[in-house]
Amino acid sequence: MLSIDWTSQDPATAALQTLVVVLASPDCATIVERLFGAPTAQAAVAGRFTGRTGEQFRFAREREGSLQTVVLLGLGTDAPTPSRWRSLAYEALRAAQVGSQQLVLDLRQVAGLAPAPPQLGNLLAQGLELATYRYDRYIAEARRKPSTVQRVTVVSEHAAASEGFARGQTIAHAVAQARDLVNGPANEVTPTYLAEFAAAVVARLKDVADVTLKVLEREDCEKLGMGCYLGVAQCGPQPLKFIHLRYTPKGEAKGRVCLVGKGVTFDSGGLSLKPSDAMMGMKMDMGGAAAVLCALEGAAQLAVPWEVHAIVAATENMIGGNAYKLGDVLTASNGKTVEIDNTDAEGRLTLADALVYAGKLQPTYTLDFATLTGACIVALGPHIAGVMSRDDELCTQWLAASERAGEDAWRLPLPEALKEQLKSPIADMRNTGERWGGAVTAGLFLSEFTEGQRWVHVDIAGPAMVRKPFGVNDEGGSGYAVATILEFLR
Repeated sequence: MLSIDWTSQDPATAALQTLVVVLASPDCATIVERLFGAPTAQAAVAGRFTGRTGEQFRFAREREGSLQTVVLLGLGTDAPTPSRWRSLAYEALRAAQVGSQQLVLDLRQVAGLAPAPPQLGNLLAQGLELATYRYDRYIAEARRKPSTVQRVTVVSEHAAASEGFARGQTIAHAVAQARDLVNGPANEVTPTYLAEFAAAVVARLKDVADVTLKVLEREDCEKLGMGCYLGVAQCGPQPLKFIHLRYTPKGEAKGRVCLVGKGVTFDSGGLSLKPSDAMMGMKMDMGGAAAVLCALEGAAQLAVPWEVHAIVAATENMIGGNAYKLGDVLTASNGKTVEIDNTDAEGRLTLADALVYAGKLQPTYTLDFATLTGACIVALGPHIAGVMSRDDELCTQWLAASERAGEDAWRLPLPEALKEQLKSPIADMRNTGERWGGAVTAGLFLSEFTEGQRWVHVDIAGPAMVRKPFGVNDEGGSGYAVATILEFLR
């Protein structure tokens, strides 16, 4: 992790140092002239730097006998959101000169726009740490380009913001672990690998927190009647693993929270086979599983006051002579029968049995996370998760946590009338509806397995699987939902 410190004074200029000065749009040229002189201000104006979001202007100066790289970084014109503060820190570290060992991040010109100090420190630490993230495990060492920054000094009047650094770094570490799982190739990150990762979480936390693990094998799932999950898993060459990771806080818990994550480690579409270009990113179809497993570890490290359960029905969705077929009828563990009309709608089948399992734990809240539907991306774009629930209070709490954490989400409806699309002539329901409203009918399907639970469904298909970099995310897995889960549990 980075060494991050905080000061209200100008730090000494040193070799291999990059200074990033954050500026907002109003009176930007005047401030640059006051800080760096008229020639620099004129050059910034000529370079069309106005302090708009993400704008940069770079120059070098000699100071105290050292050559210092200076970057002016735009904060924007509107009141910055938590997401913007995370992104700002990310951009600042990524802007550091190649070879720089220290980043000085000067926020004094925008101090009046900052959130409460501990939250500011939390968001900045997340952005700074995530800017160092690279998934380069399979790249030759000579071609790797790791960040060289080792130390960050934040200059601001808000000295108390340093109180949030440790929390932010813990969250960023959990996000980075989730990214590693999602970015890992499917021949490595199998259901067994996820179970071993969960076991490693228990081992890492043995001296820190009370965390236990139960892994159900096929025979265990058969005894529990998990017919929907077993149907999806019956063809895959990799054995299924139903993972149940549990964290118990010290003292009396505020309640019990079940985090259910979709854990399809590779999704070919089954007999409803995906085309090659659509299959290419399907190693990432376990982004929900990665989020809940890594969030639980973060929750234990942060000693949240809730009992937390991470539940993952891990499997592959493959083709072969034993694959489940269109027209099959599967029976879930709550007794509901499901006619299969699309084997590529497999995630909701695995989640169905996982949600029933969660319900038997009598949770205070149940939240599921799944890269579930392309329809959600069509509705909300690639950066925003779709949130569905009939529990207005719980949904409001989740969306508020999402905003504070800097992860974008938007509520979608669950109209009862659309359940008509899920009707089957030979079973209780079908596993898909019509093309229109596909994200919503997926949520309606899941709702049939949450009886008696205060439940929220989060479709993370867009932000969890990044195709074009945005915010604090490069292409690949983002670790989306980890930060919001930890904010929700705060």
